[in-house]
Amino acid sequence: MNLPLTRRSLLAAAASLALPPAFAQPARPLRFVIGFPSGGSSDAMGRALAERLAPALGLPLVVENRPGAGGTTAAAAVAKAEPDGSTLMLASSHHLVAQYVQTGLGYDFATAFEPVAAMAAVPSVLVVASRSRVGSVRELISAAAAGPDRLRYGSVGAGSTQQATAELFRIRAGIKLDGVAFPGGNAMMAGLANGDIELAFETIPSALAQIRAGKVKALAVSTAKRSFALPDVPTLAEAGLSNFDAPVWYGAVAPAGTPRATVERLNATVNRLLDSGEFKAQLLQMGATPVTMTPIEWAGAIRLDLKRWERLARQAKLVA
Repeated sequence: MNLPLTRRSLLAAAASLALPPAFAQPARPLRFVIGFPSGGSSDAMGRALAERLAPALGLPLVVENRPGAGGTTAAAAVAKAEPDGSTLMLASSHHLVAQYVQTGLGYDFATAFEPVAAMAAVPSVLVVASRSRVGSVRELISAAAAGPDRLRYGSVGAGSTQQATAELFRIRAGIKLDGVAFPGGNAMMAGLANGDIELAFETIPSALAQIRAGKVKALAVSTAKRSFALPDVPTLAEAGLSNFDAPVWYGAVAPAGTPRATVERLNATVNRLLDSGEFKAQLLQMGATPVTMTPIEWAGAIRLDLKRWERLARQAKLVA
């Protein structure tokens, strides 16, 4: 029997459609996996989010560092995790570069993960030791071209943004460089200060303290625009390498198949935290620009960046 719809019932039906779906709360504590060593800038940003996420959700949360292979060791484990909303991973551009450089990953980043929320975008900065006689990008290129021995750049291994950006710089500048791998960003920056390498591309959050302390010199940033954290440092494009643009982003992903209601609530919570003064100020102090997106926008940004890093990896001749 069909009953007539009253105005009140129509309004109630419309309101129910407008409400977000119920949050599928995981049956176990939330696990936030960081695929980089503790104490580095990636770890600091990931923990800054995780420490706020637990009370905001009212759920217990455990941070798990699983460093190795440029973040891919953690990614391989998270890709296989139960998609019940109990596992999140700090994702970054490192994972996208590795997709095209490392072989045998056992997962495809584009399909293995559910984009949850963006967090921050940062430039990489080209740095040399403070005692280096090189004071500009042009002088660095000249030094690399003139010396009988190749200059050495640092990275945290094959498939890292440090390697890809340095190799792209090598190709665009028309010089020869040798790469030296370190177990993490802190070790790489220490190697630069100690003279184990002559240059490095490191994200600003990781390099900023040593730049401000005068332990290393900043020559240029890798993005199309200057960084607010280093306003006097030119871009590589301004230094003569036109259209050079290699930014790095950070955000959160979950295993593919994570319930949509869980993704939506996590996204809304992260975005609310990013809009808060305290978390935003902490990221800005690190030299990172907070970024808020919906899950759909975040998925689109990842797709675009996958294409960007594939192109950069091909230009740098790193594609496996």
